[in-house]
Amino acid sequence: MNLTLDPATEQRIQREIDLGHYRDPAEVIARAVALLEAEQEWLLRNKEVINQRLDESFAQAESGQVHTPEEARRILERDRQTRIASK
Repeated sequence: MNLTLDPATEQRIQREIDLGHYRDPAEVIARAVALLEAEQEWLLRNKEVINQRLDESFAQAESGQVHTPEEARRILERDRQTRIASK
């Protein structure tokens, strides 16, 4: 298989090789494909929960239960700190 990559992508691949993370372009691409597969598998495993949370969010928005961007950031940061503390 032959691939034609844009210069920016070629530079990103070369940077990973130069940093010593990978030996050659094929290894970088193989890792990228593996990550895509893992992401797709995660989405499929969590599809029901994701959809449930989206439905809840839409219902809250329709009923006027919304947060300002600043409130949302504070809530997300609080939740992140909670997750970190529980590890």
